[in-house]
Amino acid sequence: MPASSRILVAICAATAAAAALSGCGGDERGDSSAPLLAPAATTSSKAEPYADLSARELLDRAETGMRDSGAMTVDLTGTDEGAAMHVKAALTTEGRCAVAASVDGDTFQIIGTGAGAYVKGDADFWRDNASDGADGDTAADRLAGKWARLSEQEFTDSGLDYFCVLDELLDDMTSDDDKGTLTKNLPTTLDGKPVIPLVHTTSDGTTTIYVSTGDTPYVVKSESTGGDSPDVGLYSDFGKPPHIAAPPPSLTVDPGDLGGDQDGGGFRV
Repeated sequence: MPASSRILVAICAATAAAAALSGCGGDERGDSSAPLLAPAATTSSKAEPYADLSARELLDRAETGMRDSGAMTVDLTGTDEGAAMHVKAALTTEGRCAVAASVDGDTFQIIGTGAGAYVKGDADFWRDNASDGADGDTAADRLAGKWARLSEQEFTDSGLDYFCVLDELLDDMTSDDDKGTLTKNLPTTLDGKPVIPLVHTTSDGTTTIYVSTGDTPYVVKSESTGGDSPDVGLYSDFGKPPHIAAPPPSLTVDPGDLGGDQDGGGFRV
């Protein structure tokens, strides 16, 4: 924990799968980060925090606290095969989420309602992810800056739902916990708040994990070095679900309204 580089790689897979989407609706806000909560590593201080816990025990407790919180905000920055990536997601255990992401300059947003979703990308996003046989410029003209209204099944088939379910995200982030070695360092401060650094070393590189020292510990930051995908993750707003508001019907269009044809669980542009 946290295997955040795997999440950044999943962005690439999800944007490739999003080539099967069509449908639109304008968004008057135009702010790619507007749906999201601002990350902040907040915690209360505690003298001699968790001195009786080993590194593994502290990490397990922090991960349990994150899962039990029911909601959090994740802000990840990194690279994959030279492509710069950034994803910021406020998500819950019920699949309600607000996501803003950028992959190698292409940007997109997701609003997940728990019973479906809305996806909006810029012109480059739709141009670069047009489905096989589709004209990228036509796709960009049709879809850039507009909201695609997706059913729950369409959202799942696109792969973009990966960013919207807290438990699934944490399952992926913790999948490497039993690999390598984990060392507990002396307490320090992060942005003026007390934290305990845990150093996780595997054959893929080293990740420093910063755990808050309040009554319930949480992972508030991770920083990976070495390997193919160095990255930084910030984790905040535990127990604070995002305020989700779907775009009004007048600003969304069902994919079928644009004449898209269903093909293998999605809609092609």
